[in-house]
Amino acid sequence: MAYFTDEEEVMRIWDKENCVQLINRHSYYYSSDMRREELDDLWVQHADNKKTASLAYNNGYYTGMDEIARHYVGDRENELYERLDKYIEADKNITRTRENLGLGQAAMHTSTTPLVYIADDGKSARYLGYQLGYQAIGNPNSADEYMEFGLIFADLLKEDGKWKIWHLVLEHDHTVEVGKAYADVPVKRSEDEDPLRRDWGEPTVKKDVYKPFFGWEYIYQDMPRPYDTYCDKESYGPLGDLGKPYYERERR
Repeated sequence: MAYFTDEEEVMRIWDKENCVQLINRHSYYYSSDMRREELDDLWVQHADNKKTASLAYNNGYYTGMDEIARHYVGDRENELYERLDKYIEADKNITRTRENLGLGQAAMHTSTTPLVYIADDGKSARYLGYQLGYQAIGNPNSADEYMEFGLIFADLLKEDGKWKIWHLVLEHDHTVEVGKAYADVPVKRSEDEDPLRRDWGEPTVKKDVYKPFFGWEYIYQDMPRPYDTYCDKESYGPLGDLGKPYYERERR
């Protein structure tokens, strides 16, 4: 184990707290559809890091900040405009402006039970948490409401003394329609049957990052552990082992 002075230990305690608060802020930006602001405020800003940044869902990775923005911001805005158009058809007094995006929509994405390890060299960190939340998708005369559950993984980098998101993975376990029993959700079902499947889009790098089935099959291999310095293979980016069965991985 690395040796740290008392002053270094104190700094690492604050580093851990700041990493937790970084993902907490992501949850608020995400819930409020402040996605462009999130990429500007919370994600890596150095050019080399932006090239290797990634956002992942169950079905693969968006790689590079341009691709992340195209999906995370662009695809989401297109979806919200489509929903707004339904309200405009029902009420001609509603205008098709950015101020009206999100009309009839509500969401809360939380981040709980964080597990964080700072690398011995202090330059990166690994994060694991759990997301419990809901989405309400409004229509002119009704609303579809869902509870959602999933794991959050992240590689964080310290840029200019501040922690930033570099690789973010939003794994999705189950979607439960409000008013229905969780026990009625099939253990195994096609991803296309999930009403929130559209949120994932079609990633740049298509691969099985996560398949919810009988539980967290790979959680032992995936969870953060103490480590010396960043390496791609043990990361939560597209070059990492996330989603691979244990027999395709080197022993940790």
